[in-house]
Amino acid sequence: MRDDDLGNADEQVAEDTADRSVGTLELFFDLVFVYALSQVTVLMLADISWAGFGRGILALVAVWWAWVCYAWLTNTSDHDGPGPRLLLFLAMAAMLMAAVALPQAFGARALVFALAFLAVRLIHVVLLALDVRGEADVGSAALRLVPTLLAGPAVLVAAAFFDTPERELLWIVAAVMDLSGPVLVGTTGWSVTPAYFVERHGLIIIIALGEAIVGVGAGAEAALPRPSVVTAVLLAVLIAAGLWWSYFGYLRGGAERRLRGTTDREQSRLARDSYSYLHLPLVAGVVFFALGVHEAVAAPGEPLPLLPAVALAGGVAMFYDGDVAYRWRDHHQLATGRLVAAVGAASLIPVAVVAPALAALAGLTLVCLLHTSWELWHHPAIGPVDDS
Repeated sequence: MRDDDLGNADEQVAEDTADRSVGTLELFFDLVFVYALSQVTVLMLADISWAGFGRGILALVAVWWAWVCYAWLTNTSDHDGPGPRLLLFLAMAAMLMAAVALPQAFGARALVFALAFLAVRLIHVVLLALDVRGEADVGSAALRLVPTLLAGPAVLVAAAFFDTPERELLWIVAAVMDLSGPVLVGTTGWSVTPAYFVERHGLIIIIALGEAIVGVGAGAEAALPRPSVVTAVLLAVLIAAGLWWSYFGYLRGGAERRLRGTTDREQSRLARDSYSYLHLPLVAGVVFFALGVHEAVAAPGEPLPLLPAVALAGGVAMFYDGDVAYRWRDHHQLATGRLVAAVGAASLIPVAVVAPALAALAGLTLVCLLHTSWELWHHPAIGPVDDS
């Protein structure tokens, strides 16, 4: 083969990598996170208190960061071959065991969760090492990150031998270690495949919204024939659809072009901030909404206790606020319509406490419908900006 043929082949490979989409292996891998997110809701439902909410947030951070690590890992490599695929399947098995133990991760199954979670990270490090062989720049960046990848899970193992509140404090330390790693180490040497990265994070939002739908079904299961429950289910689905619109209505093309239009160094920082960090409040908002809607649909004629009311309306508000923050970092644009929707959703918390849950669901549906209608009417410009 001639030298120019080799050059054309290299360019073709680079183009294929840049334009590739999420494959069936990643979709299969993400299935375990559907279950893990549902288990976070189960954890909070077992103890609807401020302490229970705090534990739920800590568990969500652990699950989220495990997913983030693998999203970055598969972002530039499809891990063909039996060896890497077998390791991914083992990571799925370890994450499944962690998810099974998650509702009691602060109690009787703390050590089981911690060891399974550590195994997920160890497999990630092995895959990372295999992935960066022969790439000096990326390999150096990977080595710098390895201590932060393992420190958090190691702290969780230690936390299993302590009781409350020391156990929760160690979980906080582990969460800080995980989240601060990319900031302390930096993103130099990391690369991003824009189309893949945007699609993969869109799919995790779909997974979270799917968990909210599961919460609707679980809450309605016992009393579905009642007209008020049927109405509550309809309103809950419309709210979830409103959240879907907020994220996907004007997102995909602009987000991908924004990543493509940045330099390599800024691109990795932008991907870290907009996706690894600022998608967490989006997912957290949906998880809290799932908890609140479970309680609201189960008893639509009764006012909600304070914490389920905060979860229901506050979860929707958190999603909109997270969307505002994400779009500001990604496009340097303030999505005022979503900010107003967040304020409107949060204002319904006291309503949910004193009025029937059905009224709170109706109010949130109205907020989502007004926001969606406003965007359909005004077509706000949400997309790339010239300067970063």
